[in-house]
Amino acid sequence: MVSLLPFGKVRSQKGDFIVDDESFKRIRNTFEERGIDIVIDYEHQTLEDVQAPAGGWIKDLFIRDGAIAAKVEWTPKAQEYIKNKEYKYLSPVVLVRKSDQKAVVLHSVALTNTPAIDGMFAIVNSINLDEFEEGGKDMELLKKLAALLGLPEDATEEQVIQAIKTAVGEVGKLQEEIKKLQEGKGEGTEPVTNKVICGLLGIDSKEAKTEDVAAAIMALKNPANFVPVTEFNKLKERLDKKDSEELVTKALKTGKISAAQKEWAEEYALKDPEGFKKFVEKAPQAVPMGELEIEDTKRNEARFEEATMTVCKMLGVSKEDVEKYGKDVK
Repeated sequence: MVSLLPFGKVRSQKGDFIVDDESFKRIRNTFEERGIDIVIDYEHQTLEDVQAPAGGWIKDLFIRDGAIAAKVEWTPKAQEYIKNKEYKYLSPVVLVRKSDQKAVVLHSVALTNTPAIDGMFAIVNSINLDEFEEGGKDMELLKKLAALLGLPEDATEEQVIQAIKTAVGEVGKLQEEIKKLQEGKGEGTEPVTNKVICGLLGIDSKEAKTEDVAAAIMALKNPANFVPVTEFNKLKERLDKKDSEELVTKALKTGKISAAQKEWAEEYALKDPEGFKKFVEKAPQAVPMGELEIEDTKRNEARFEEATMTVCKMLGVSKEDVEKYGKDVK
C-alpha cells in the first residue's frame, strides 16, 4: 500500500488543487468504470511520445491516514530501484476540475526523484520493503509445495490448495486402510490383497508384500525436500487471510456492508468464509453506491487542453504564452 495524494489543499509546481472525499469518490469511480489498472511509469514517460515501460500497476484505491492510497503490483525492476533507494518519490498525474480546482481523475503515476507536489510522501515511508522479500519467500514455498504435489512450477495458489486438500483426503483413506491391515492376521511376507492401499501407494496389488507396503509408508513419513509444518501453516494462514480480505473488499464495493463493519466482516470471513458469502448474498444493499457524475463535456475539455499543450510544446510555445494569448481561441 502506497500513499498517493494527501487530503486538503495540495501545493504543486504545476498549480495547486484540492483533494477531498468527493475527489476520492470520482477518482475511484473512474478507475472502476474503465476497468483497467493505472500505470506507474518512470519519469512520466507515458505523457511523452516515447517508450514507457511500467514500474508497477495500481490494482485498487483506498483512503488511509488522511490520503488517497493505492494497492500496487510492482515489477521486479522497480522493486530493486525502491529497495536501493534509487527512486524516492511518486508523482501522480491528475485532472483538475476548473470550477472548484478539485482533483477528479487519476491519469497515471510516475516514479521520480523530483515530484511536482510540495512535501510529497517518500515511498520508503509508505510501504514495507520487507513485503518484497516476504512475497519472494511465499513464492519459493509455493514452488516447493507444487513440486511435492506433482504440479508444474508455475502452479497457482488455488491449484496448490486444491491439490493439498486432495492429498489430505487420500492420506485419511490410507490411514484407515493401514489400521485395517494392522488388525488383520497376516504378517511377514504375506501377500497384500487390499487394492485400495496398493493403489494409493502406487504398488502392484497382485505381487505386493506387506514389507513393500511398509517401505512405501516409511517413505511417505520421511519424504525428501519436505516442507516443514510451520512453513506450511504460515502459508495457509496468509492464503486464508488474503481470501477473507477479498471477500470483505467485494462486499464493501457492492454496498453490502459499511466501512464501520469492516473489522467485524474481516473476522467473520476469516473464521467462516462460506457463511460470510451466504450472508453477503442475502444482505440488502446497506450503502448507496455513487455514480460517476463527470460530464462528458468537461472530460473532453480536459483532454482537449492536454492535447493542445502537447502540440504547443512541440512547436516551442510555452504554457505562459498559451494562457496569455490563446486563452479565448476556439
